[in-house]
Amino acid sequence: MSGTHGATSLIITTYNRPDALDVVLTSVAAQSLAPREVVIADDGSTAHTASVIRDHAATLGAIGMAVRHVWHPDRGFRAAEIRNRALADAAGDYVLLIDGDCVLHQHFVRTHLAFARVGTLVQGTRVLLDETRTRGAIVGRETRFSAFERGVSNRANAVS
Repeated sequence: MSGTHGATSLIITTYNRPDALDVVLTSVAAQSLAPREVVIADDGSTAHTASVIRDHAATLGAIGMAVRHVWHPDRGFRAAEIRNRALADAAGDYVLLIDGDCVLHQHFVRTHLAFARVGTLVQGTRVLLDETRTRGAIVGRETRFSAFERGVSNRANAVS
């Protein structure tokens, strides 16, 4: 493990939530240490999701991240299968896996790499937003939240 962004792949699993994926990809672009590549593991979403990915691919590419969309047809819930296909497609020595509705803290990649050790799994936690706060975040394309604001739960998980 080299500890550099060049060795890191970020896999994002998604299914028909282009609104949430848009915000997540915006948070990826704001990383203080960018992964080398972003692989979207798409469990059969419609063309709207592909459009969101294309829209972000140019922005992410301009800051050094390759973006690939790994997709299979929608034949029911097969998230594990598409995630495994994305893992097989990933080129990084270090792989980060997230869901397509998890907005990343600006130091998400950097923090994971600081804890990375060969042969070791690092697992994180998340704070949760209630439905009202989630809608507001998506509409406003927000990527930064305070653990102390209304609509946030699992506040202790905000401590890094």
